[in-house]
Amino acid sequence: MINRAYANDPLWMSLVDQFREACVLRRNGRHDESEHLLQTELPSKIATWSKQPMPVGTDRRSALETMFQEEQRRVEEAFFVQKLVATQIEEQLLPKLCFMIAEEIRDVVRAEAQAGKNLAETLSRRKTQSPARPRVHFDELSSDDEPQLQVA
Repeated sequence: MINRAYANDPLWMSLVDQFREACVLRRNGRHDESEHLLQTELPSKIATWSKQPMPVGTDRRSALETMFQEEQRRVEEAFFVQKLVATQIEEQLLPKLCFMIAEEIRDVVRAEAQAGKNLAETLSRRKTQSPARPRVHFDELSSDDEPQLQVA
């Protein structure tokens, strides 16, 4: 927990955030970036914070050590929770989602296959049925009915 005496101090909060970032970077295996923060940026920020006026009896070193321990613990707890959540997702949620998606895909494939089968049956029936009768019937013309051209 952040020391309440410094909770409103922007420099202290920045120092805490930067140390937490260094812890997270180190935990993620980004050691060079973490070392850069711990060796170059954090010391100057601590020096600036240490020069600020503080109430009499304030033990700056103790406040820093407490903050370092608390932030390291917070980061470790956060990674532990992240691991638990990832395990739950991997072992419980993903298999259920995969099963549900697979069922939906099966249903769609089944419906598409049935629609294709129905179409094939319909086309097959049309081929085997007798040809449709024309809607308009023309009388057969005999040779007598053919129009004659008359010369005028």
